[in-house]
Amino acid sequence: MADMNYKVLIEDAMLNMVRDILKKISKDGLPKKHHFLITFSSRTKGVIIPDWMKEKYPDRMTIIIRNWFENLNVTDKKFEISLNFNNNVERLTVPFNSLELFADPSVDFAISFNQFNSMLSKPEVDKETSDQIATKKEALSKKSENVIDLKNFKK
Repeated sequence: MADMNYKVLIEDAMLNMVRDILKKISKDGLPKKHHFLITFSSRTKGVIIPDWMKEKYPDRMTIIIRNWFENLNVTDKKFEISLNFNNNVERLTVPFNSLELFADPSVDFAISFNQFNSMLSKPEVDKETSDQIATKKEALSKKSENVIDLKNFKK
């Protein structure tokens, strides 16, 4: 029997939690004080964002789900959402395997996803070399795993 890979099991559980949270707000709406910051890799296969966003955020992008959003559709593999960017409504498709951070600053909650460990063996990431992945893995290992300082996101 193979050894248990607890890091993968924990990451899968955290992704399932984010999926469940998004499913809940797609049905019930966002509780009043809560808002979410979601950072994702914009290079991951399956990410669909407008061309201007691809140019402005070629590696990663953070979206905020706060006061106004619509058409939030959540599946097992991805979520789709319409958000307002400079008074233009844009539709985004974000696969869960692209997530790097999920945070709710209103309650000082954040989790990071270290999905770089499995990227070398998965074809989901486009245009990303093993050197870039190694650099990201090294940067992540310098931080405490799954701990984010929310001071960076507060005004």
